[in-house]
Amino acid sequence: MIPFQPTADPATLEKRREALDAEQVALLSSDLTFERYCELAGLHWALGEPESALEALQKALHCASDNHLAEPVGYLLSLQGAVLCYIGQYAAAHELFAQAELILRRHNNDLSVAWVQHLRAREYFLDLSNFSMAQQQAVAAAPLFRGHNIWHAYVESLLAQAHAAIGMGDPRRAADFLKQADGLITERNLAWLAPEYHWLRGRAALAEGTPRLAARHCYNGLNAVNYGGDLRLLSALYVTLGQALEADRSQQAAAEDAFERALMSARGRARSLHVAQAYHAAGLHLKRYSQRMTLRARGSGYLYEAERRYKALGLPVPEM
Repeated sequence: MIPFQPTADPATLEKRREALDAEQVALLSSDLTFERYCELAGLHWALGEPESALEALQKALHCASDNHLAEPVGYLLSLQGAVLCYIGQYAAAHELFAQAELILRRHNNDLSVAWVQHLRAREYFLDLSNFSMAQQQAVAAAPLFRGHNIWHAYVESLLAQAHAAIGMGDPRRAADFLKQADGLITERNLAWLAPEYHWLRGRAALAEGTPRLAARHCYNGLNAVNYGGDLRLLSALYVTLGQALEADRSQQAAAEDAFERALMSARGRARSLHVAQAYHAAGLHLKRYSQRMTLRARGSGYLYEAERRYKALGLPVPEM
């Protein structure tokens, strides 16, 4: 049992979620089946609806407990941990990942344990900037996904390793992982992962001092969202686009627009960390480049909000 893996565009996922919601309403006092709650939780998570995902996960866990389904509990706890990371509750997520791994190791299922390692790498260690641990966990999980032909998870693992390499200051190594991911996204029709791929290509290009190339990848990533890609990456893509554009003094208006779009996107479905990053990046831009006092004051407000959000997440505020 591998928890929900998106294979359709967001519009199709929303239609399926609405169908399950309608089914739940039609049942009145009865409950959905265990499988339906699992699917509903995955749909809400993929669509950037963490509170609804947690509600469905609680119902699925209740069903699993009532029916003495021990191994699925481990999977559900790991997905619950991933959702908690999305809303920045890292301490609680850490405990759930530990519980999930303990349960799944008792069943001697290496693929199950790989799934926990995979989610912990992508959702927990990358957010905490613990890039060495993220890489270690992703490297441990990747061969099992490849061996079982679980291509979506395998490409996610490659992207996690690329993300970790960028975080450790090695964009050239990241490029190797991204090249592999690019080929598989095309070969296996994994359009859902295209925005993340282009976002990381943009970040790698920025790290190598090629902002024009970074901007091009960000535009490609935004376009990929329109063609069935993961819409949760919108805010992060706009932040990286703004950082790429502000390197060119003639593009300051476009950069400011990108940061404002990052903030608008962040107020919707974005990851809590991405919201804090959007406020910080927008604030820095206005403080550094704006000549108008009103905009500089707005930048100060954004930086204050970013600091508040980073502290709420228990994460260090980036240096100015």
